[in-house]
Amino acid sequence: MSEPTPGKKPLAVYAIIERKEGQKPYWMKIGAAFTNRDGSISLLLDAYPAGAHRLQVREQREWDRPAAPTGANGSAEAHS
Repeated sequence: MSEPTPGKKPLAVYAIIERKEGQKPYWMKIGAAFTNRDGSISLLLDAYPAGAHRLQVREQREWDRPAAPTGANGSAEAHS
């Protein structure tokens, strides 16, 4: 398998779970995807999407991104 391209942000892999008629589908993050040097894509799944018939590979949604570490006073720490 090829190594992930250094400096590239990983993409998120979402399973799209259909709901009752009239409700929006639920997007469950189940892993990450990396573009390799040769242009192929590697998927690293944290969950097996049993029952989901659609997967999406795209940039992480805002609410899926890790929060910035906070200091003792609750404010975000600056990293240099």
